[in-house]
Amino acid sequence: MQAAVLVRTGPADRAFEIRELPRPEPGDDEILIQVTAFGLNYADIMAIQGKYRDAPPLPSVLGYDVCGHVVAVGKDVNQHQVGDYVTAMTRFGGYAEYAVTGQQAAAGIPENTKPSIALALATQAATAWYCAEEVSSIYEGERVIITAAAGGVGSLVLQLAKRRKAIVYGIVSSETKEHIILNLGADGVLNRSKGDVFDQYQQYEGYRGIDILFDSAGGSYIRKGMNNLAPGGRVVGYGGSQGTNATNIFKLIAFGLSFGLYHPAPFLLEGYGLIGVNMLRLADHKPHVVHTCMAQSIQLFNEGELRPLDGQVFPISQLADAHHALKLGLVPGKIAVKW
Repeated sequence: MQAAVLVRTGPADRAFEIRELPRPEPGDDEILIQVTAFGLNYADIMAIQGKYRDAPPLPSVLGYDVCGHVVAVGKDVNQHQVGDYVTAMTRFGGYAEYAVTGQQAAAGIPENTKPSIALALATQAATAWYCAEEVSSIYEGERVIITAAAGGVGSLVLQLAKRRKAIVYGIVSSETKEHIILNLGADGVLNRSKGDVFDQYQQYEGYRGIDILFDSAGGSYIRKGMNNLAPGGRVVGYGGSQGTNATNIFKLIAFGLSFGLYHPAPFLLEGYGLIGVNMLRLADHKPHVVHTCMAQSIQLFNEGELRPLDGQVFPISQLADAHHALKLGLVPGKIAVKW
């Protein structure tokens, strides 16, 4: 089979080679998928920069999610059969024509689903559901801020928060994305190209604190979010995209310090919560939880209550362009790469 192999760190146009590799075989509790398309995630950007500690050693095949047909199943598989069309999370290995994954990490979807939407229903939808429905309940009338609200995860968290009748403010980087999140139901826009987003929030809410910050940027967003929480408020962090600008050890240290330093006393006195989300760890240790998150999200999708953004599909020959688009945030929604 062919696979896009990460052979060196650095710019995406020099980091990958298309190589012929042996087709993997499913284990007893695994399925083998003939990949129609694989998805890009921000962890991939960190991996090609050499900053993602969970990435396998070089040369390696990245990839957190795929969609395609099941072509083989292990002897203990009872949730899927050969011929099923599925979207699935993978523990790397997704940038290939065939990929294996555990049966609980896959879910059936209509075969005519656009690849970028099918893939959004895997890692991104599971992350959004876990953040908004499992680790932090959202109550009616709560004030919620979402970073990268026009992104794959952020746009889904936005919809889940509005489903719970929260007051939602989305952080975006352009006027085009302002329109996107307003169409999804956001109550207000915080545009980081127009100044400090927490100052903009105060223009809406005065000095009323934030009940929940859902954050994929990390760094100063976590620190400022914690400083602006209402009593009982919580910060749910699921990414560190600000860290892509840390191009040397000094900048990396500065990025780490920008998160802030915390003592447990204010958490106890004010009822604050700071929650970290790593879906790779969750899939390793609690695959049944990931399965639930995917299933619930897909059920809402099938019922028309959850709408992933359209995203964009790139051919494999434009893999570097796809990575460039992800790094710069040029595509609202999921980026898919098709064989």
